[in-house]
Amino acid sequence: MKKIFLQLLSVIIGISASGSDFSTMRTEKDTKKRENLQDRLQEIINKTLKAEFEAFDNDTNKTTSNPALKFYDQSIDRLLQDIPATTVAPGTVVIWYLYNMGFVIKTPDTCFGIDIHHRHAVKLEPLLDFIATTHNHNDHYDLPLLRAMTAKGKLVISNFFPAKGYTKASAYTHEINTVTVHCGESDHNPTLRNFVMPMEFVCTTGDKKFVFFTSGDTYHHSYLQKKSEYVDLYAVHPRCNLKAIEAAKKLYAKKTLIVHLLEMGHEYNRWRWPFQVGRDEISVFQGNNMDAYAPVWGEKLLWDGEKINVCQ
Repeated sequence: MKKIFLQLLSVIIGISASGSDFSTMRTEKDTKKRENLQDRLQEIINKTLKAEFEAFDNDTNKTTSNPALKFYDQSIDRLLQDIPATTVAPGTVVIWYLYNMGFVIKTPDTCFGIDIHHRHAVKLEPLLDFIATTHNHNDHYDLPLLRAMTAKGKLVISNFFPAKGYTKASAYTHEINTVTVHCGESDHNPTLRNFVMPMEFVCTTGDKKFVFFTSGDTYHHSYLQKKSEYVDLYAVHPRCNLKAIEAAKKLYAKKTLIVHLLEMGHEYNRWRWPFQVGRDEISVFQGNNMDAYAPVWGEKLLWDGEKINVCQ
């Protein structure tokens, strides 16, 4: 009996420990080691019900022993600590990937968020000069954060907020500090027409320009229109009917981030795309001599004026 108890205790400790080192995925250079960590996390996420995630996500005071939900929380902890501590040199840009299709981008002159969703997202408000959201699905925005930004007089770029529902907005351009934002229109699916705003962010940094493009949940690459000659970094949802490789080719994307994986607001095996989807897409890109990468929550990237590097 004692032996069985010790075996069970060992399993419990092993599960707990497995959640304690997932943060090393953010800086792991060895592909195999990174994939092994991802596979371990994937096993836990597969067993995490949508209801469990939503109960945690909707209650900022709720605690958890679930390593996947802990990793989710740790992602924003890194951003909250790292963003104010990071000084961006002219000619460079720093990018943090939060969750789903959420990013924070910091230049020497400004800091802004895109498609931010997290249960503690409102804590980012003091760090952001403006925020943009591609469409009215709650895995792409956080209402308390949008309200906090508005209350402070900060710009929210959206085609639905503060309206309660979706409102169509024609394509337009914003100039904020040293960032130009070009907004477009696209279908999410055959029913949700003109529902998504793909966006191109042109960031002046020193004597260079960094171009970031997000297509949100765009249904087909034919909707995507860029203003710049090429895109330095492109964020794509690869399973919304859109073919990531065709979108990247159309945008002349130097590097593509395969995101919208493991979105726990969906049930397992129903739009909660696994890490393997990212790996499959990366193989497609490699076969076309193009660069793709699947970041994990809380990962930090640096554009050095020429290329994207994963930060330690």
